[in-house]
Amino acid sequence: MVIKESEVTLNVKKRCYVLGVNRSSYYKWLKAKPRGNDEYIQEQINKIYQEHKGTYGYLRITQTMRNAGILVNHKKVYRIMRKLGLKAVIRKKWCKRSYRKENTTYNILNRDFKTSEPLKKLVCDVTELRPVKDKRYYLFSIMDLYNNAIIALNVSFHNDWGLVEKGLEKLTGNMQGILLHSDQGVQFTSIQYREITRQKNITLSMSRLANCYDNAAKESFFSHFKEEFYIYYNPKTQDELYQNIAAFIYYYNNERIQMRFKMSPVQYLNSQNSLLAANKKDLPY
Repeated sequence: MVIKESEVTLNVKKRCYVLGVNRSSYYKWLKAKPRGNDEYIQEQINKIYQEHKGTYGYLRITQTMRNAGILVNHKKVYRIMRKLGLKAVIRKKWCKRSYRKENTTYNILNRDFKTSEPLKKLVCDVTELRPVKDKRYYLFSIMDLYNNAIIALNVSFHNDWGLVEKGLEKLTGNMQGILLHSDQGVQFTSIQYREITRQKNITLSMSRLANCYDNAAKESFFSHFKEEFYIYYNPKTQDELYQNIAAFIYYYNNERIQMRFKMSPVQYLNSQNSLLAANKKDLPY
């Protein structure tokens, strides 16, 4: 502040020298956003909360502010959110479902939901969406556990093999070495599912009977999706539903912060470009 407001006719370099201040630190201070101003921080918290339709809790809001250069403690963000009455959407708890027993395979994934390479461990599942004009719709999607990106999906009003088949068709190229995990739903225990994954050289893994925690990463995505999608969108027609889902998945992949990575899935992928340059051309997102 002394350097900035000084009336002495010296350039910045000489002022910093006289005061014993590093010049780079001075410029960094000039560019820094206010950090101790509660009114400013409160304004930013409210802005981020509204931008994400109330789906961001204090941890994601803290990370968003830090990514923007606003250094603030998560406890402070939590206190301010409580003061403002801002509360993130609370997801519903999972429920257990029953599965078919035929054509099952081993739980190779074994709840190891981390991987150091893209397209090595994928998880998939189907969920029912809210009715549109009294018609039920179902969403099938495949997620890459490397960065939690949704790399393939399909929407249909038929919860049958065709729903899964069209989603799998979006996985192109040689899938040798890929592990694809699912539950024991009827689509995944079908002969067609085994055949198409065999043709793609995909290794199958399945959750144990009626154990949703074996596919917890995918269950978590659907939990987020069902709560947040309908905050952003209220589709009235089939076309709107399809367009809205595409828009939300783009937001989820490119903008929505994953607390595990402190950034969105695509941002995380891009941050690893130097390590993945050779493989990136083969990624479907």
